Amino acid sequence: MTRRTGRIASGPRARRRASGPEVQRCRRVLGIALALLTLGGCQATHQQAKQQATGRWNAVRAQVKVTLAADQLKAGNVADAAGELAEAYRLNPTLAELVPLQARVHLANGDTHKAQQVLENATLEGPAQAEAEYLLGIVWQQRQRWDAALEHFTRASRQAPDEIAYFVAVVQALLQLGQTEQALDQLRSGQEKFGWTGAYQAAWAECHEHLGDSDAAATAWSKVIGTNTADRSIRERLAMALYQAGRLSEATPIFEQLVEEDGTGLQPVGSEPSDCLRLALADCLLEDGRIDAAHTHVAIVLRRDEGQAAAWRLLARVLVGQGRFERALQAAWRALRIDPDNAQSLELAAALASRSGDQELAATLANRLLERHHDSGNPVASAILSATPVATTRNDPAPSEE
Repeated sequence: MTRRTGRIASGPRARRRASGPEVQRCRRVLGIALALLTLGGCQATHQQAKQQATGRWNAVRAQVKVTLAADQLKAGNVADAAGELAEAYRLNPTLAELVPLQARVHLANGDTHKAQQVLENATLEGPAQAEAEYLLGIVWQQRQRWDAALEHFTRASRQAPDEIAYFVAVVQALLQLGQTEQALDQLRSGQEKFGWTGAYQAAWAECHEHLGDSDAAATAWSKVIGTNTADRSIRERLAMALYQAGRLSEATPIFEQLVEEDGTGLQPVGSEPSDCLRLALADCLLEDGRIDAAHTHVAIVLRRDEGQAAAWRLLARVLVGQGRFERALQAAWRALRIDPDNAQSLELAAALASRSGDQELAATLANRLLERHHDSGNPVASAILSATPVATTRNDPAPSEE
């Protein structure tokens, strides 16, 4: 009889027993467990890759939405821009461009408070931070706080020194603060970098307008036109600068084109810019001897709005050109009724009263001109008073109606 012991069997016989059915089952279980572990790892990796791909796709879509929102805002479709922006926030709320664009939407809606909150609460870097500073300048600009606007525009320009919009904003803020020489210094500092751009030339023109140098302003606006002939506002500024500089032959064709674009000119009351252009054109035509054409344009303005003293003064000059002096005096008097203390109206009416032989009226108007404008050297008033020994004053110096 063989005696059993507590030792574990070893050797070939033991190994033969270890290859039995139970061990095979253990091996199968271990294999299945390992397979499950491997499959679980693959599934986790696949899920992670899917999430990463979705994130990348959403980031692309958000960038597209930002572009669409910016385009809608540029086109004036503020509500549509806000909708695209909301979708961009949903897709990728960390996108840096969202903050400045959101502020622009608030500014377009006239809500400077919300725009300021969005900009001041954001943590931005690089170009987005420079744009945020610029937009904060716009916030203060809209509130007519030009000192605060200048501070933010200056920061924006320092953070993004190659951005012409920020550079020019500094110039415009300085002009609004009456610091014209500092504005010119700013422009000179950037001439090499920005001098070729239309925005730079426009700022240069505005500086010279503030200095009263219409000729230099006209030259600068001409350079702006060379970079953008389609912008009507630039053509208007050029025409007015040429007109004020006395370069009427150059101003006339530009005025004619602008007025032609306006159509008949019979716009509703409140179209002052159009009226101003039409009256400037009429003045140019009158100086060029095209009296009837000038009369037509003045009549269009007065038919739309009889309350414009400048139009009545110009009509008086047109009527003088036509030899209709009594009617000219009546037109000058209409201008005086609208603006009784206007020096041009007083001088014109006094001269016409003298021309018509009413020296008493002429002297009354000349005295009023000298008293209210302290213009003792006015040649018209001096000539009238020297020719009138006794200058009496009428209580109602209105000329007789025709």
